[in-house]
Amino acid sequence: MPGTLALAIGVSLAALAHGVAVGVILPAVLLASILWVALLERVLPYRPPWNRARGDLLADALYLPTTSAVAALMRPAVATVGVGVAGWLSTRFGVGLWPHEWPLPAQLGLSWVVVELFAYWPHRWLHEVPWLWRLHATHHSPERLYWLNATRAHPLEHVFRSCFNMLPLALAGASTELIALQAITDAVVGLFQHANVDIRLGPLNYVFSAAPVHRWHHSRDRAEADHNYGDNFIFWDLVFGTYYRPREREVEALGIRGLDAFPSGYLAQLVAPFRWGRIERESRTGGAAPNR
Repeated sequence: MPGTLALAIGVSLAALAHGVAVGVILPAVLLASILWVALLERVLPYRPPWNRARGDLLADALYLPTTSAVAALMRPAVATVGVGVAGWLSTRFGVGLWPHEWPLPAQLGLSWVVVELFAYWPHRWLHEVPWLWRLHATHHSPERLYWLNATRAHPLEHVFRSCFNMLPLALAGASTELIALQAITDAVVGLFQHANVDIRLGPLNYVFSAAPVHRWHHSRDRAEADHNYGDNFIFWDLVFGTYYRPREREVEALGIRGLDAFPSGYLAQLVAPFRWGRIERESRTGGAAPNR
């Protein structure tokens, strides 16, 4: 996984240096990463049964364009706010907020630290605030992890998180190239975070929020799942005391204990946060159809 990320960043930097447009680099790297991770799931699966669909493939496939559409809508809105605030701060204090004079790889390293902080707290709030959990439950509902359900999340959750995740670079006036490199990081690590691949990272499990750490975040036991909130890296979990990875055992069942009536269909999941009481009642009585 670190090699794939390094290769994706390296190829992107080389392409940028040769004048290749960001609009060409980004989709090409994303597509290559998806194909690579999908192949690894077949030749090096963590749990072979997770490679078999469980009536979830269609819903997961529909979330991919949904996620892209929400991001496309949110990006200009957040950028407009960020540029406006950044301009005001620059005028007010006479300094820029971002070190544009740094080499691009150094800027990317700083971006990883800053963006992760703005990703950590919204993700944690999605677990700790009951009405936000109703949105986030969609992402935790699968009983298996594989590359495609990395994008499974309610559109309103994407709107909520985008207000924070996209803000720091927009606010700081970061370049288009840097934002593209951050997007590549998000995509590559996000794929490996949910991939059904037998990844062995050793000490790097204290750096990356990849599958060996993130699987615990999807544990059916909420006491275990309410940890490991990092999007790409895990260092803010270490700072705030929410890192969790037992050495003596592997994660067992995935999903949400006590919420067995959570629907599996795409459209039913979109309205699930607004039918929460019914879902909880049907989970207690066992009277729900899984696709409703």
